[in-house]
Amino acid sequence: MSDDARAKLDQARLRFVRGEIYGALEFLDEALGELDAEIPAHRDILAFRLLTGSMTGEDTQKWLTLVGGRSEPDSLEVVTLCVRSHQKWHQGNLVEGLWLNQSAMQKSHDVIPMWKLYTQLLLAKKLIDLHVSQQAVRVVQDMRATIDGGGLLAFNSLPDALLATLHLQEGRFGEAIDRAVAAIDLSDQRRSAVSVKLAHSVAAMAHLLRGERDLAARQLAEYHRRSAYYAYPDSVARAAFTEIALAAAESGPSRAVDLMRTKWHLLATASGCFVEDPARAAWMVAMARAAGDRDLADRALHAIEQLAQNNPGVPVLESAAEYARSASPGRRPDVVTALDFGGAAGSTEPGEATERRPAAPPEPMAHRPTGPLATPTSETSPRTAPSSARDADDAAADQQERLASLTQREIEIARHVARGLTNQQIARELELSPHTVNYHLRNVFRKLAITTRVKLTTILSNLDAHDEPTVPDP
Repeated sequence: MSDDARAKLDQARLRFVRGEIYGALEFLDEALGELDAEIPAHRDILAFRLLTGSMTGEDTQKWLTLVGGRSEPDSLEVVTLCVRSHQKWHQGNLVEGLWLNQSAMQKSHDVIPMWKLYTQLLLAKKLIDLHVSQQAVRVVQDMRATIDGGGLLAFNSLPDALLATLHLQEGRFGEAIDRAVAAIDLSDQRRSAVSVKLAHSVAAMAHLLRGERDLAARQLAEYHRRSAYYAYPDSVARAAFTEIALAAAESGPSRAVDLMRTKWHLLATASGCFVEDPARAAWMVAMARAAGDRDLADRALHAIEQLAQNNPGVPVLESAAEYARSASPGRRPDVVTALDFGGAAGSTEPGEATERRPAAPPEPMAHRPTGPLATPTSETSPRTAPSSARDADDAAADQQERLASLTQREIEIARHVARGLTNQQIARELELSPHTVNYHLRNVFRKLAITTRVKLTTILSNLDAHDEPTVPDP
């Protein structure tokens, strides 16, 4: 390899790390034009070209056709699998995208650390999107080892940025902000663009969910100020949704819906990142209906239903679609979300402690309905504390109606609570994230108009003494 070609490759690497993707492409193409295709490093450079080109949205088919002809996996094959995985994932084929990513991981053991790190990054992001938190943490830990062992210091902000995303999903907003700030500081120290926009988008959403609108707006401004930096589609979607939610908080549903229409192409509604918060689609449906835009509401509902239909057997997608369907005209969605109801779905388990409920964007419905969807203010109400035999009959019928409103997943989680399991234990047993369990359990509490796990156990004990309620299919 000539000194000139080597210098151009060095410039391409430097620009890539600093987020100047198009500049990196120019130097890569110039270097490739001077290289002999027979040199050992040629396929590594082609892998770099494929990755960089895919980040600009260009048609990478001509590079994908170069794979093959090797008995052992190499960098080009691994990166090709990653690019295809990324494409499938953001086209809504989550299962196939995850499978391709896992296949890339299996083939990445003997390639240079840079490509192994790339496969780990994509896999961790997918696992976080699907709320498979424990596996995601293990992959992030492996990423740290790859970065340290491979001397990839320009990428040492990635683990913190990914953990910030995970903390956001789990409702641990303070920790999410701390991790995001740490990631930004590390990137700035290295003069690197790696993970910066991801971290700003997470910090913006976390501040909003804490009711800190000024700080959320400041993080969004920083996100946009780094306009030359590359951002993965989930970061773009998160920032766009934060802007929409901030508009709802400050100006109401009409302004939020105007932004939702404008930014629809940025919301990644065909991707797994659409379910980072399983209640997001329901919030969008309810907000659109509050603004009188039924077409947009139907569009949001169709997006999450299509995603669930294309990926059967993924619990978080089924839950998100169910929540969105509950946001029908005149109803409040049967789901607790910080954006909708003014409180953070934090790590505190329902019925065990009282969490701080910060200000957040307003409830999209114009009124708070009474009955099963009303927020309970105590464990009893005139409907659940009868003072006569007739009242007792009415209360029993009401409780059966409430129980019948529970989904199969909510019944399953409620029974685990009755066994004395914590949310963490339930999450491990059902292979869900603790945050997802928290969502379901809060919905159970809301539907049954109760506030303690003891009361839930009592209700289920009485239920077991009679026939179980009819549970509709999700």
